[in-house]
Amino acid sequence: MFNDYNVNLLIGLSLCILASCKAADDTTQLPGWNLVWQDEFDYPLPSLEKHWNFEMGYGNDGWGNNEWQEYTKENVEIIEGSLVITARSSKKPGKRDGSITSSRLTTLGKFQFEPGVRIISRIKLPWGQGIWPAFWALGSNHSSIGWPTCGEIDILEMIGGNPISNAKNYTIHSTAHWNDNYDSNRNYKHAQYGKHKVIENSLSNEYHIFELIYANDYLETKIDGDSIFKMDTNVGKVVKPFHNSFYLILNVAVGGNWPGAPTPETVFPQKMYIDYIRAYKR
Repeated sequence: MFNDYNVNLLIGLSLCILASCKAADDTTQLPGWNLVWQDEFDYPLPSLEKHWNFEMGYGNDGWGNNEWQEYTKENVEIIEGSLVITARSSKKPGKRDGSITSSRLTTLGKFQFEPGVRIISRIKLPWGQGIWPAFWALGSNHSSIGWPTCGEIDILEMIGGNPISNAKNYTIHSTAHWNDNYDSNRNYKHAQYGKHKVIENSLSNEYHIFELIYANDYLETKIDGDSIFKMDTNVGKVVKPFHNSFYLILNVAVGGNWPGAPTPETVFPQKMYIDYIRAYKR
């Protein structure tokens, strides 16, 4: 028999489903670790720039990757405690012609981290051919010594596919990049190491927990507690780039050399939901 309790319960369950049960993980406690920085996105949108910087425009040659989108401030929202980055297309998608917009945010100068830190985030990803969401980090000395000498840590990247059942939408990539010729920025030798992992549950239909352990002698990335890749950072040419400070980046790119172009079957808008990001230190 329906009564007020039943109605309220159904309404609550419906809201939870619509929000992908955003409140499923609201604890900040991590045994053996101390919380040193967090963003729960529990504030009005105008306060976002207290925590994050916007990077704007098309970048140099599509941000070095031949990407198609223009980054703006208008493609972010805060909805029920989640940061939402939306990739939009106003007409038939074209390369750097104003038809595709998205957003890219960084913590440079607002939060930077050094070895000994563990970063945990809860994120739901977009999907589709040409859609390229990422949560990653660059060395804080990027502006002075350039890429890849500064080092890069891709905590997560996904290159989407059509249709939504495409295996690409179930595959997470995680990679470290550096310069094997560290002392020469002009004649750099790009090196990288990483792995991908195929998961059972869609990256786009529900939230997953992504993690970076940036230790003094290794770095490791995880999804839902399972390791994606782990790399020793105490030997050879990875010592210098991965013993410096880094800052965080969130973005949804569209098109580019790696994911390829969007197609007429690519559905817009596409949204990346970030429930929280938390940084811990022992």
